[in-house]
Amino acid sequence: MHGSVAAGGLRPWLGLSTFYTASFAALAVYMQFFPLWLHQERGLSGAQIAVVLSAQTLARTIAGPLWSHRVDRSGRPRRYLRLLALASTGVFALFAGTAALPLLWGAAFLFGVVYSPMHPILDALAIQQGARWGFAFGRVRLVGSLSFLVVVLAVGWWLERSGASAVFPLLLACLAATALAGLVLPEGAAPAAPPPEPAKWWSLLRSRPFVLLLVASSLIQGSHALYYNLSTVHWIGAGMGENQAAVLWAEGVLAEIVLFFVARNVLDGLRPTTVLIVGAAAAAVRWLVLASTTSFAPLLAANWLHGLSFGATYLGALRALDRRVPAHQRATAQGLLGAASSGIGMVLGALLGGFAYARGSGLAFLTMAALALAGAGLALRLRQRADRDQTPLTSSTTPSSA
Repeated sequence: MHGSVAAGGLRPWLGLSTFYTASFAALAVYMQFFPLWLHQERGLSGAQIAVVLSAQTLARTIAGPLWSHRVDRSGRPRRYLRLLALASTGVFALFAGTAALPLLWGAAFLFGVVYSPMHPILDALAIQQGARWGFAFGRVRLVGSLSFLVVVLAVGWWLERSGASAVFPLLLACLAATALAGLVLPEGAAPAAPPPEPAKWWSLLRSRPFVLLLVASSLIQGSHALYYNLSTVHWIGAGMGENQAAVLWAEGVLAEIVLFFVARNVLDGLRPTTVLIVGAAAAAVRWLVLASTTSFAPLLAANWLHGLSFGATYLGALRALDRRVPAHQRATAQGLLGAASSGIGMVLGALLGGFAYARGSGLAFLTMAALALAGAGLALRLRQRADRDQTPLTSSTTPSSA
């Protein structure tokens, strides 16, 4: 926690940390092991898994901005986080009696409508509370990353002994814990006076620099889709144990923790577009290694790049929004960023990667490297545009420093 926390700030920090702990535990089981459950318990191929998981990300693309805009209009993020967490638990239970591909796709879509929007709303609330009470956003989010790390290692160890059938009840329990954690969330501070004419969420999309930022971020983050969806299936199919696969995932999260806790001060001195380009370059190198080998040692080395490929990209985009978007549109902007990065970008990466994997196995990671490099090119273009025109990300009159 930050050394200058204001009096009364401990309770909001603990409430946010509790919710991050539970929600990231659910995220760990979902991202690492739910594809394995679909493969082993429902018999889906790699391409079919990509299709099912793309439904969740497609739903986030549609629903994320709508939920976030409602939060901005109401000024009550806690109410919506509680609602979404409870609904996520109920909707996920639908997977229990679902085996046909269309039904799995439908359940994944409904799950994406209520589950995925929680994360950008939670981040916006944490940023707001940190500014109010004097603690750093990165440090409270670090609690979630630590939860992810511990859970992915523990579940990987357990599944080697129990099998993939344990994934479903574990994930359902984590989602239920998230719903309970919503009871201790702090309430966001309502604006002193609402804007005279609250802007619609699509008004942000009229800004070309803002759209350029969304596309650049979505390509870089979308390049992670194949890793998220099929890396565990790929490695276990090549003879790796579940525990080793869990170690690789945990290492990536550990790299993210190092970034948020230690290296973040270094990144704070860089422009957001520079941080995005660094993240894209790290992603491209990482996917080239994953395309070339399934040996544990080189994968162990390459997965340290997750701190940059995901973390630097995430921080660069978030800092750009935090600096350039008005406070009353912040949750909406982060919802759009989530819809682009974890929605459109992930759908593109999942479908492209899934069908490439069906034809070329691990060589499909080459397509992910191409997506990351394309994102780097757009981030460079955004930087050049900002240098030339001094154009802000939104209609704000503040000069750009993207």
